[in-house]
Amino acid sequence: MIITATQVTIYAPKISASAATITVSGLIPIVQERIVLICNNYFLADGIELTSTAIFNATARSIVLPSGVNWEDYGFKANDDVFIYNSYRNDSVVTIESLTAETVILTSACSVVDELFNNSLGKNIYFSVVRWPVSVQQVAAKMIYYDYDLRDKVSANIKSRSLGPLSESFTDGEKDEYGYPLKITNQLDSFKIGRVF
Repeated sequence: MIITATQVTIYAPKISASAATITVSGLIPIVQERIVLICNNYFLADGIELTSTAIFNATARSIVLPSGVNWEDYGFKANDDVFIYNSYRNDSVVTIESLTAETVILTSACSVVDELFNNSLGKNIYFSVVRWPVSVQQVAAKMIYYDYDLRDKVSANIKSRSLGPLSESFTDGEKDEYGYPLKITNQLDSFKIGRVF
């Protein structure tokens, strides 16, 4: 995850929630996803990546590579956050609890959906280690603090309009598209990536 609940209490000391309450609130993965979307950046570590077929097992919380493809040979280690892309059902960021040769076991906070197809016939899936810069973690803590203690229950600054079956929502004022004050999310500007599709 982008930040632990304990780190939130350190980076945002005014938050009224305890680390346990922050964990239960579910705000950490929500803020993580919003930061990725705001920045259009998955914060991937250069050089610690692999592309391979894999089998995902929901019961074991495991990802198994084909025989002879070893996670550690590519630089993956326990406690790494890993970005998964191009799977059928498991594109996300997960955290490694342990790994041995071809098998990764995910932390109990993570899950995968069964994709039990033959490795030799499966599709190639991209795996990369995620590195969250400390300054991004600090912004995440401020966003969690804002969500937990300061956010209005109804965002007065969000406006929307529709034209037939299409609609759009936009901000009006000093807040971003998720209702966070711009003085918080503008700190992410240097991490934003433009992409051409």
